[in-house]
Amino acid sequence: MRRHRTHGKAQVASDIARQQLGWYMRNCASSPAYGLLERLMLTRLDRLKGEQDSDPDEIEFDVDASFNARDLSCRRRELRHVLKKYDAIVPCDDGAELNAFFARDKFGLDEIDTEILLLLLRYERNGDLEQFADEVLQRLHAPARAVAAVLGVDWREARNRIAVGSPLITTGLICISEDGCYSGLAGQSGYLQLARPLRKVVQRSYASRQEWVAALIGEPLATHLGWQDFEHLGASRDLAAKLIAGANRAGARGVNILLHGPVGTGKTEFTKVLAAQAGMKIWSVGETDDDGGEPTRGERLAALKLAQRLLAKQDGALILLDEAEDVLSSEVSFLGPFPGRRRDGSKVYLNRLVEQNSIPILWTCNELAGIDPAVLRRMTVAIEVKTPTRPVRARIWRRALAETELRLGEDAVDRLSRHYAVPPAIATNAARAALLSGGGEAAVEEAMGGVLQLLGNGVCPADADASDFAASLVNSAEDLKALTERLVEPSASRRWSLCLYGPPGTGKSQFARHLAVRLGMEVMQQRASDLLSCWVGESEKQIAAAFQTARARRAMLIIDEADSLLSDRREAVRSWEVTQVNEMLTWMESHPLPFVCTTNLMDRLDQASLRRFTLKLRFDALGAQQAALAFEHFFGVTASRRLADGLTPGDFVTVRRKRDLLGANDPSLLADWLDQEAEAKGARTQPIGFAATHR
Repeated sequence: MRRHRTHGKAQVASDIARQQLGWYMRNCASSPAYGLLERLMLTRLDRLKGEQDSDPDEIEFDVDASFNARDLSCRRRELRHVLKKYDAIVPCDDGAELNAFFARDKFGLDEIDTEILLLLLRYERNGDLEQFADEVLQRLHAPARAVAAVLGVDWREARNRIAVGSPLITTGLICISEDGCYSGLAGQSGYLQLARPLRKVVQRSYASRQEWVAALIGEPLATHLGWQDFEHLGASRDLAAKLIAGANRAGARGVNILLHGPVGTGKTEFTKVLAAQAGMKIWSVGETDDDGGEPTRGERLAALKLAQRLLAKQDGALILLDEAEDVLSSEVSFLGPFPGRRRDGSKVYLNRLVEQNSIPILWTCNELAGIDPAVLRRMTVAIEVKTPTRPVRARIWRRALAETELRLGEDAVDRLSRHYAVPPAIATNAARAALLSGGGEAAVEEAMGGVLQLLGNGVCPADADASDFAASLVNSAEDLKALTERLVEPSASRRWSLCLYGPPGTGKSQFARHLAVRLGMEVMQQRASDLLSCWVGESEKQIAAAFQTARARRAMLIIDEADSLLSDRREAVRSWEVTQVNEMLTWMESHPLPFVCTTNLMDRLDQASLRRFTLKLRFDALGAQQAALAFEHFFGVTASRRLADGLTPGDFVTVRRKRDLLGANDPSLLADWLDQEAEAKGARTQPIGFAATHR
């Protein structure tokens, strides 16, 4: 149609809308459903003749209008005559419809699939067409028949083109209404919907197909972190990098890596680093809907499928689906342990999606409890991402301080890395908050406090230095100094376990941490209460997780209060008390790294557990001479009198804190305070009875 330059944009848009409406009405006129649709078409005759030029959204068509026989016959002849003029469709002149042809070329669509895509695109831009197509659906009651009539194709052909498994659906270009409720043929609330990622860009004009693809999937992700920032993941890190590189070379299908762990441990950043290490690029998909809001599960899956097809020929491509629980989670009762979580759709469909993906997918999630085991077993590799080790944390803090230009010394970096196990994002945010508030290290700690509390992370136990432990101040029958030197020899086996038992405060945990420092190993210290759960079976899972994590991180696992986990099974009342001990024994038997248990109640341990400890070392209270040495070591002065019996290094630590708090340093007063500590434990502080006097 030739248009004059004097036509305004509104007039041009109205002309295009009318031309498109005429084309689709002409198709209906030649379809088997014409008899059911004739009334709809007759009411739009004036619109086709150009006698109604106002905004199509403001035109009301009276589909119930009645005509006498003569008028009806005349309007039918006139409709047939007018429709002859609409023998070709007028494309939109803003270039947006080129997107459908970009999709045709990219996905190999045929003519009918392309026409369906164009119909959906025009539907959302053309109020005339939207009204007409919805009324066609109301008359024919079936989306496939409505599509067939509007396009002028056989209804069975149309049904196959919009069925699950068809190219339009499998590519993720279009979606079908998830809940079966729809208010029209197409559009955001219709039966057929343009995929959310496609809707974002489909109404815009692009110079090339490459530019269109870039607009659909965005730019690949980048990171400022390095490979060494995730060395605490150990062999799993290296395996993942080799896996995705190998999959890329071989063009392997069905490669999926699941990264799971607590919030804020750097799972997303690890995917970016992993891609960079393998010389690949990674795109994140399904993060928002077309309005920038929260997407539904169907929208995220559509984005995933679309990205798979768009990146199919992109060498070195990876896909990230972040926070994947809402896609992978199984249907769970609202009365179950995770109320409110459910997944609509076929489990088989999701299983096949995981099995057949052509581009490796990296899935991240914070918890696995709600995910169907059938999906989990299809993962190629699963990696638990936990808090980084101290050396890695130090690098994170240095980088965070450098990025924010917050000037803190290396001593501050050392303290922060020792005391706080934080991921890069939290460290950077805390440093930024301190900088903006004009504060220093204290402001960094204050800024982190609330966030770490929300995440359930506390202050890390202080790492022991070699100077923190003095073998001369520990009362043990074993020569601890000689034993330490033997265990840390490069040629010595690392597959050993210790049971350290004796009264509280005698230096058991301190000795274990001293060994770890000498071995150059990170300490992973757990209390029995950290591993025990009130839920049946959960204690066993947490015990297994502790050993697995220690192995992955090459850390020394120290379990305090081990008697709670290794209690004598002969005295068990409930079955779970037995299975809990069995779980511990199984892992102790197979653990390949140094492992230490401490207990104050040796007599309560199961006899089978005692056989599994390489060495069992008793720690006792200090002897008189050791107590005097401890007094000089902790207070820097000589004791003024004989000290109480039953003192331990822990008692001296307690009194030193009291001294520092109250500012007292009188040796007699310090000795009195030690007496009080001994009395509190029931130890004797002075001889009982009479002493003989010799002349």
